[in-house]
Amino acid sequence: MKALEAASQLSNMWRSRPARIIKIGLLIVLLIAVPPFLDNPYITRVFISAVMLGVMAAIYDLMIGYAGLINFGYAGFLAVGAYTSALGAFHYGVSPWIGLFTGGVATAFIGLLAGIISLRLRGLYVALLTFFVGEAIRFTISNLPDYTRGMLGLSVRPYPDILGIDFGRRDLIAYYYLLLVLASVIMGLMTWLVRSRYGLAFKAIREDQLATESLGLSATKYKLYNFTIASFLAGIMGAFYAHYLGILSPTPEEFGVYRTVEILTITYVGGRGTLWGSIFAGFLLVGFQEYFRGIGPWRLVIYGCLLIFVMLFARRGLSGLKKYVW
Repeated sequence: MKALEAASQLSNMWRSRPARIIKIGLLIVLLIAVPPFLDNPYITRVFISAVMLGVMAAIYDLMIGYAGLINFGYAGFLAVGAYTSALGAFHYGVSPWIGLFTGGVATAFIGLLAGIISLRLRGLYVALLTFFVGEAIRFTISNLPDYTRGMLGLSVRPYPDILGIDFGRRDLIAYYYLLLVLASVIMGLMTWLVRSRYGLAFKAIREDQLATESLGLSATKYKLYNFTIASFLAGIMGAFYAHYLGILSPTPEEFGVYRTVEILTITYVGGRGTLWGSIFAGFLLVGFQEYFRGIGPWRLVIYGCLLIFVMLFARRGLSGLKKYVW
């Protein structure tokens, strides 16, 4: 009995509020301190990829996990943000810092138009229409080489120095910390949103659209809110990606099916309807990706198998482990 009581007390301490604050603090310290401490460009790139894909997946989770919206053209929306910022800097001298905002606005506008057309539909029809929109965006970029450079590749300016911080591409730590700031703002905004009355409406639509509409809520209107906000945030991440990467090309690997499947897998592995689970899944999947880099396109097959496994046997993804570690 004493052993059981001791185990129960230990479990309560592990789940107590002070313990959770300590765990959050440790995670933040690890995120901030590990790349500069190791001072290895490869490790820093891995951390950037993990956080960036994790945030992109969390934005996707805002759509599929909270409102039940399936966007198979998600990578195309990232391309809108990336090319809006990159082309603004390339042709018109617009600062990449402003490009973060213009990339988000342009993507939100495309998301609004696509949402007006598609969100009156349901299920597979929404998925197919968004896939066509994403591919249309990619092919449009490919077929305007005089303006976008198409498959020739568009050279993208780095971020100009600010507050004495050098954003030359040799200093990856600066890009990593910029990404952490963007990730914190985006994740904080989405967390607030899903806890607001809009978040309650999103969840109600996901669970039963007919019942939600019977209560006087317009399902189409709230789905459009969700889709447009998610598109805006995706555009910001696309803009960051463009100036971090340095060169853009509308290939399927960057802005096509491959990228969408990669982000979709991270979302499901993290656990739908959790947001923060995608960040942890980002580190897991990027580590997995780096380990199997030698097999090239076959990684997509492994992603598909992993996605099927999670959907069949672990529907809560990594969030199912929350009760043991949180």
